[in-house]
Amino acid sequence: MNEEILNLYRAYNIAMAADDTTALDRLLAPDFTLTHMTGYVQPRAEWLQELDQGTMRYFSSVEEHVTMQPTATGWQLVGQNRVTASIHGSGKHAWPLHTEMVIQQVAGNWQIMSAVVTTY
Repeated sequence: MNEEILNLYRAYNIAMAADDTTALDRLLAPDFTLTHMTGYVQPRAEWLQELDQGTMRYFSSVEEHVTMQPTATGWQLVGQNRVTASIHGSGKHAWPLHTEMVIQQVAGNWQIMSAVVTTY
């Protein structure tokens, strides 16, 4: 397993659980999209704004399983985490989230290009 890519994934989850948009800003590619379990494809700037405004609040993310494989242009990572969050005022809930990420180098740095989230 590539430690640098695994550490990027873990840093993403730590930053998300801390609502740390400064850290996420460094980890996410400029054209990053987050596909939520509802199917909504959210642009990077909109998601970070919702974190800053507290519309989406993440409280914890506990890693359960991670796999990754190299691709022609970077890495495909699949992670399963138990995430506790409050989304759009829904109250605090825990979800088992399955996240598929595309990770590539941008200007010499590994960044997350996209994340597609479903439940497991």
